[in-house]
Amino acid sequence: MISEKPLQYLTKDFLEEFEIALANEVNSFESKVQRMIKFVVGNKGKRLRPLLVHSCCNIKYQSTKHDIIKASVIVELIHIATLIHDDVIDNAKVRRNQTTLHEIVDANEAILVGDILLSHALEIASSFSDTKVCREVSKATKATCIGEVNQSLAQKKYETTYKEYEQILCGKTGKLFACACRLGAKLSNADESVVGYVTRFAENLGVAYQLYDDSMDIFGSETNSHKTLKTDLKTNKVTLPVILLLESCCEEERKPIIEMLTNYDDNTNKLNDIFEAYNIKQKCCEIIVDKLTEMNTCIDNVSYLPIADKMKNISEKICNKIKYTL
Repeated sequence: MISEKPLQYLTKDFLEEFEIALANEVNSFESKVQRMIKFVVGNKGKRLRPLLVHSCCNIKYQSTKHDIIKASVIVELIHIATLIHDDVIDNAKVRRNQTTLHEIVDANEAILVGDILLSHALEIASSFSDTKVCREVSKATKATCIGEVNQSLAQKKYETTYKEYEQILCGKTGKLFACACRLGAKLSNADESVVGYVTRFAENLGVAYQLYDDSMDIFGSETNSHKTLKTDLKTNKVTLPVILLLESCCEEERKPIIEMLTNYDDNTNKLNDIFEAYNIKQKCCEIIVDKLTEMNTCIDNVSYLPIADKMKNISEKICNKIKYTL
């Protein structure tokens, strides 16, 4: 039996069709809600999660293209909902150079808009002919919310280890990345071994990206990040730079540093000097590179498949972003 060659589905064509499908979903809402959703959805990000769906699909049938677009819309809606919730939790005023939704409407309304998007994403997921998409999406959404709760519970818990924190990030960010890749692979009927490789690729990418985000919050500029920075320190979140700092300092310094961290606004300059003295930015970069190396190993494991080139393209974009902005 001769195997069918995959249809060519260029990234440019995919993104154009994705934006049309996303706009159609937004336009399906009642006018008052629609205005708030358009405000958030219109502030385009990198569309990384839809691109992950596309990167891990190997399309042989025209009908699969429709499913890939639908799955991409689902993961993007979930991502946007989590951003709305994150901004409320962090009291962030800017996201992608635009005022955050809760700064324009009541915070309660912003939270409900996020809830509406999550519900709508699950409604779309339920429209597939079987339950695999709904199951994948539900599990990833639950893991994302649990990750957020665990990070909130870890506030001011300065004994948190890097291993514990990485598990939080895998839930908070990695599982939705993995969901996107698994949907792309499963909807194009990939072997379970391939599904496993793209899952590990995505989880490593998600953790690396969140570690980068943590580092940018302390060491980056708002010009490069396009959002409000220092929110983690102001809300006493224990993130990678804080964990590495407390691992690096001697026991006598630990308590005074923790006291400064709990009163960040009064100790901003002192803490900046301490982070620099212990070379924490460089240590963060080294850990991020390790995660990216693990991610690229997963790409090597599927090098014989057409999806490998698309996965490499995403990897290179993320690596370059980290290299030139952190």
